[in-house]
Amino acid sequence: MKRAPHRAPARTRRFPRAAACVTAVTAATALLVTAAPSASAGGRSCAGQACLTVEGTGLYVARATATTAPDSEFFGHFRMYGGGLDGISSTQHWHEGSRYTLALGRRLPDHTKICVEGWEHVDKKHVDKKVVPRGRTCVEIRG
Repeated sequence: MKRAPHRAPARTRRFPRAAACVTAVTAATALLVTAAPSASAGGRSCAGQACLTVEGTGLYVARATATTAPDSEFFGHFRMYGGGLDGISSTQHWHEGSRYTLALGRRLPDHTKICVEGWEHVDKKHVDKKVVPRGRTCVEIRG
């Protein structure tokens, strides 16, 4: 007569399955927690007479806006670049409340920098036109 193969009691066989389920749930929870972005794309920075405001959430950037620093003004233009942006504003009198905005509307790679430069146009009696830097600042996108 053949003997039936030896099987471990049911209680011992279930324990490894339960431990495997707990481990799988814990690993899935840890993955969800670490996958969430820790910082927002939104930010503001000023240097000299140029300020930059970046609007968005996580790594998504909706738009970037250049303005003059509080209580400053100049006649010239802004240049904005980085993260797929590359634009030059019109040459005009920039004062508090004036804005130069570029829309992006997409996700950017982590640690991308968006920068703005303010340039003043100086006209010395219509003889020598000169462009003078008035500030450069950047906002780093972190997620």
